[in-house]
Amino acid sequence: MKTVRTSIIATLILAIISFAACKKGSNKSSVVPSGTAKLSFQMKATNATLASLPADSTSTITGLTWTAGTANIGKFSFEARRSGVSINILSRNLTNVDLFALTPLQTYVTLDTGVYKEIEITAFLESTDTIPPLKLSGTFLNDSAKTVPIEFDLSGHATVKVEEHNIDINGTTDYTALLDMQLGRVTKGITADDLNKATLTNGAIIISKTSNSGLYWKMRSNIARCGWGEFREWRRDHDD
Repeated sequence: MKTVRTSIIATLILAIISFAACKKGSNKSSVVPSGTAKLSFQMKATNATLASLPADSTSTITGLTWTAGTANIGKFSFEARRSGVSINILSRNLTNVDLFALTPLQTYVTLDTGVYKEIEITAFLESTDTIPPLKLSGTFLNDSAKTVPIEFDLSGHATVKVEEHNIDINGTTDYTALLDMQLGRVTKGITADDLNKATLTNGAIIISKTSNSGLYWKMRSNIARCGWGEFREWRRDHDD
């Protein structure tokens, strides 16, 4: 009799465990999206200025050419509305990004299917103990026809924000959000005469909090509005 009772109790326990496992699996599957897409983020810089930008939003300084730059990106933020609900997704960081690389480093997030509207993408430039948030270097041909090295060193944190058009995530296409730093917008409000009058450090124009600080604060205030963005589509290959 004791053996029969033990067998019955064991059977009941197994049935309860199986039911709980099935219920748990059912709940989990109900929240898995029917399709997703990968949204990659890239950031680069360019000396060229888009013809579509307002003339008063950029600065063309004769003789100034930026040739190198790095950014330390703490994260990218993707903000949008989908089906009337606000969405805010953060990416992982990208360290020491070469802004002039042909193929910039990238990170990504995963988006559920749906139409995303009112999109804002923000790159958070953040410093570490050894890496500045943003550094630009290049050359300036001064009024004496001499080529002078120039460098911009950002301190603290800053953001680059762009607004994007709507995207329809259908699970068959991935996207890349490209943030383009228009360096002509970074130097808005600065003229060639300003650079000619800049203080030189070991023969170079260093623009930082402690050197040519007037130029530094102008450039720093322009960073948030220097971005231009676009989405690029990458259709997946479904061939088996």
